[in-house]
Amino acid sequence: MLTQISSLNYLKTFVIAAQQLSFKAAANALNISPTAVSHQIKALESQLRVALFQRHTRAVSLTAAGNKLLLACLGAFNQLDATLNELQHDKRDLNLSCCNSFAALWLTPKSVQISTAFPRNPLKICASDSLIDFSRDQHIDMALRYGPSQHNASEQRLATEQIALYQSAQLVARDERLGPYPPALFVTQWANESMLKNIPWQSHVDVSGYRVTTVEQEYFVLQAIMSGQGIGLLSDILARTAVEQGWIIPLADFTAFEGYHYWLRVNPARKEIGAVQQFYHWLKNEFNYYD
Repeated sequence: MLTQISSLNYLKTFVIAAQQLSFKAAANALNISPTAVSHQIKALESQLRVALFQRHTRAVSLTAAGNKLLLACLGAFNQLDATLNELQHDKRDLNLSCCNSFAALWLTPKSVQISTAFPRNPLKICASDSLIDFSRDQHIDMALRYGPSQHNASEQRLATEQIALYQSAQLVARDERLGPYPPALFVTQWANESMLKNIPWQSHVDVSGYRVTTVEQEYFVLQAIMSGQGIGLLSDILARTAVEQGWIIPLADFTAFEGYHYWLRVNPARKEIGAVQQFYHWLKNEFNYYD
């Protein structure tokens, strides 16, 4: 293998010089002197017994043999680079796109659990309420989205949320009231419904008995409940950690109603990567709690 070449560095230097058509530019890219570039090219030509460049007064150009070698090197180096990237995938970061509230209320509390399960693959949370286009956002491994129905055949439904009323567990334990009547009811209400319509919660709650306060994100509802400002409508998926920690509890006399679905889509270019597959199955297993 490569019996005619004494050093792969010669081929690397040749490729850069051939692409730049300049020994000086190649020297700058490799952080060596132009003389060193010239010596390596001459050594390569001597070993191959063929001229690779035509030297002009202030420029160089490829010979037919040089152009042939360049094409061969580019193909081989690109294949080698792809193989090296594939071998390193098991040590790469996992990039998950999800909405802001899910990142704050579901993923972040599980950060220790996730890092323990995936010590070689740190999770990078790309929180955004905008949709992800894998053809544009190629660094994203998986996108977890929230909505009323499946948008793409490649998406996997993880769970359907149940919306319930929650109150502060501490206030209930101390048998304290929420303040002057009528009590405050905190509800998530998006001002911009162009991408996703608000869940019609009014058909499930008699608002006449509450002072309704709307906010843009679910974590504001959770903070209001925990601080004893009132009760709030929350998804059981986003409320899970707070319930398990004993911070909030659902109102026993309220009938929960169905909200939206959570869907998971894997980047087609990443779906064969072992760490991505493992995290995909981990997420599905975690969401089995809700079904």
